Amino acid sequence: FKATMLYQILHTDITQLKLKNHTNGYISAVIDEGTKEILSIQVSSSPNQQLIYRTLKDLKNKIPTEFSPIMHSDQGWHYQLPYYTSELKKMNFKQSMSRKGNCLDNAPMESFFSLLKREYLNNFEIKNIEM
Repeated sequence: FKATMLYQILHTDITQLKLKNHTNGYISAVIDEGTKEILSIQVSSSPNQQLIYRTLKDLKNKIPTEFSPIMHSDQGWHYQLPYYTSELKKMNFKQSMSRKGNCLDNAPMESFFSLLKREYLNNFEIKNIEM
């Protein structure tokens, strides 16, 4: 993927964090390929439909309606469900998914999560999803 302008190609994914209270936290984010800007980021105690829906709702408020970007993701179960594909269509986004076994397709998102965890989140003792 190569984009040089804002709102052409977007990447999304969810990552899991181990919290100090022995539970998991989840981060859903969307990054713009052209600018490397994080356009939406949400957290939850579950990687459920509500987390994805909040991410899309936040994104919808930030992207002008005249744009019709490609939204790229891996083949995670949440990106294959009807509510997700329906929301993308309503937002006039085109859906794109990684090929099976090709993690490089979503490298910008994986790279962001790696940096976020390594350079920032690992410096804190995160006890629960609220902190």
